[in-house]
Amino acid sequence: MTWNTEADRFKVSVVIPTYNTGPTVLTGLRALREQTMPREDFEVIYVDDGSTDDTAAILERELAGEPNARLIRIENSGWPGRPRNIGTEAARGAYVHYVDDDDWLAPEALERLYARARDTDADIVIGRMAGHGRGAPRAVFNKPLARANLREHHVLLGSMTVHKLFRRAFLAEQELRFPEGKVRLEDHIFMLRAYLRTDRVATVHDYTTYHWVRHRNGQHNISYQRIDPGPYVDSIRRVLAVLDEPESGIPHGPLRNRLLANWYGYKGLRRLTGRGLLIQPAEHRYAWFDAVSALASDLPQEADSYLPARLRVVSALARHGDRDAWEDFAVFEAGISYEHEVTSTEWHDGRLTVRCRAQLVHSAFAGAPAKPVVFTRRDGRYRWELPAGVMAVPGVAGAADFTGEAEDGKARGLVHHKEGGTVLGVRSSHHFTAVPLGTPAADAGATASARVPAPRGPLARLTRRLRGAHAPAHPEERCALRYETEFTVDPATADQGAPLAPGVWHLKVQANSCGWLAAPRLRGLSVNGVEDGPENGLEDAAAATEAIDANAADRSDGPAVKGAVDA
Repeated sequence: MTWNTEADRFKVSVVIPTYNTGPTVLTGLRALREQTMPREDFEVIYVDDGSTDDTAAILERELAGEPNARLIRIENSGWPGRPRNIGTEAARGAYVHYVDDDDWLAPEALERLYARARDTDADIVIGRMAGHGRGAPRAVFNKPLARANLREHHVLLGSMTVHKLFRRAFLAEQELRFPEGKVRLEDHIFMLRAYLRTDRVATVHDYTTYHWVRHRNGQHNISYQRIDPGPYVDSIRRVLAVLDEPESGIPHGPLRNRLLANWYGYKGLRRLTGRGLLIQPAEHRYAWFDAVSALASDLPQEADSYLPARLRVVSALARHGDRDAWEDFAVFEAGISYEHEVTSTEWHDGRLTVRCRAQLVHSAFAGAPAKPVVFTRRDGRYRWELPAGVMAVPGVAGAADFTGEAEDGKARGLVHHKEGGTVLGVRSSHHFTAVPLGTPAADAGATASARVPAPRGPLARLTRRLRGAHAPAHPEERCALRYETEFTVDPATADQGAPLAPGVWHLKVQANSCGWLAAPRLRGLSVNGVEDGPENGLEDAAAATEAIDANAADRSDGPAVKGAVDA
């Protein structure tokens, strides 16, 4: 890579790869024109990756006469890596910020990120993100970070995209560049190298700098293509290979196992779960299982201890390589979510206090009610009650011991800005209850339902008779897991001690236990941000106890490594 050796002419260079973005590219350009950083202090570099539509023509027209902005056109490489490298080579700023072609920066983004970099002497600055059509990291912004590093601050694993500010000299000194060509997880390869080569990572935790977009049809995303299991798992291997690079130097031990588990779990094992998997053709499902099983065989067993509990079970099945047992498990587990209930609300001095609870359940389906996810409790230990055929697989019985994580699960309050997309955590109290259940039915069989493709024709409902339910020796010790929380929203201080931005903020409850995570909106509960001081119009709470549709939860999967979760 040929680095620009000119003295820094700008504070920041913004590098944006584009491909067939069309008029949507103007959203990001307008945001750059609205930056509070003086226009002479930053440059904008678009690198068009051989668009076949009018994207390049739109940019040429818009950038004509635009100060400190230019368009570089290259032949199609098929992925963002080469355009980002070309843009970095051309950059003349002290810092480089990577932005995707359909995303945008908040007005004060560059000013705040640059100031934070200078104040902390950071090599990397991560700005708070808001997701639009996708989830965005939160845990890394719970508190300010000034001189963080991946070896000690595992929360950084939750932020692996490249939409950050980088000191250009750091990129040059470490010869950091993106993999080129069609390489999945190219941003993870880049970020893992970057994180492991610095101990100076900072955050802007109190202002949303970056708006991260996923269009519903995915047509604007430069790397949006169907994922093939084999090449994707090969990319996971490329990420993990970074740990063996001399510049990274991660020896065998706890840290290495934690990092292995992050990608093995989050990017590998999670592909073997969920209803989305079950609607895939059988050959595609089996291709995923075979690819992840092969990866599992190359990783140390010790890494599994850093996986969330549910993924330890998946790992045991993948390591054993039994397709039938895995598919039985996938159907059994696919509908697990949380059933939420608001138990009370209270208004006092313009603040709203909410009490609610969440319980792990097999979701309601085809008119059948939701049923608790069953655990057995004996001598203070909790074990997930699985179908006997699954439990018989070597390693599964041990992996199904959820002791510790069952009691450590929690529910907490969130507020979600309707207009801006920002999601903030609210200080919450937590309480765990093991809810006693009755004696299981005499029939040892277990029935699970899911919608999967019929051998020929459209989707059909499949009801699978699993190979016997694992019946505990002491039925009276069967229980369900319930998590209760109480939180108070004060619009005057809810954003890291500052007022909430103007607009509507919906209340949510996030439940996170054993690797299952969901954060549905609490219907009828919202507050208004502060317009001109502490006085504000809060939504009437008359509908506060309106029933919550558990199936309407905007559900997302949790992190793949214990300890890298939203607190």
